Amino acid sequence: LVIHTGDFKLDPTPIDGKVTELDKIERICRQSGGALMLLSDSTNAEEPGYTLSEKVIGEAFESVFNQARGRIVIASFASLVARIQQVIWSAEKFGRKVAISGRSMQENIEVAIKLGYLKVPEGLIVSLRDLKKYPDDRIVIISTGSQGEPSSALVRMAAGEHAQVAIKKGDTVIISASPIPGNERSITNTIDDLLRRGARVVYDKTMRVHVTGHACQDELAKMIQAVKPKYFI
Repeated sequence: LVIHTGDFKLDPTPIDGKVTELDKIERICRQSGGALMLLSDSTNAEEPGYTLSEKVIGEAFESVFNQARGRIVIASFASLVARIQQVIWSAEKFGRKVAISGRSMQENIEVAIKLGYLKVPEGLIVSLRDLKKYPDDRIVIISTGSQGEPSSALVRMAAGEHAQVAIKKGDTVIISASPIPGNERSITNTIDDLLRRGARVVYDKTMRVHVTGHACQDELAKMIQAVKPKYFI
């Protein structure tokens, strides 16, 4: 038996209510006579304690939504469905329509809705082409580009090269991600470009709009204790 964790954390209050089934992992290991090997996420192995719950992000989003008087653009990882769900909830609460920009974001949201992982009220999501039908204070745009990728939607907005969205004074841009090592310069350049166009930019250094998706020391220890592998990588 070989167990590969992938990226994980042990969130005690996940937004979907489904906690990590460590007891199931323990049972599988017992039934198979013990795990030969555990390959584990180690990104935050130097960080003590536990990671923060995804629920704290919802509070930060609500604070930003409450203050914003124009459009809100939120960039995050397209695969982070829980974060997208919290954007959807905030948009619904504050009476804003949601548009999606970026192919990977569009595809992931469509699949998540189809499989039931993402709950979206009917009529909440609108096309980018229809944004002009709504006042700025009734719009949220979920976008790719949280890592400053050159061809991503947010970077094109920041550079004035996006076909449907031109960043302007009064816009609020939330970057709901932390820089992957090596991406710091491209992210900083994107923030600079957004600020030059008059946007307010909110990111993890200015407000708690992102928490790590990687386990810290106590969670890593719990995983090792649950698996009790012969070999650990």
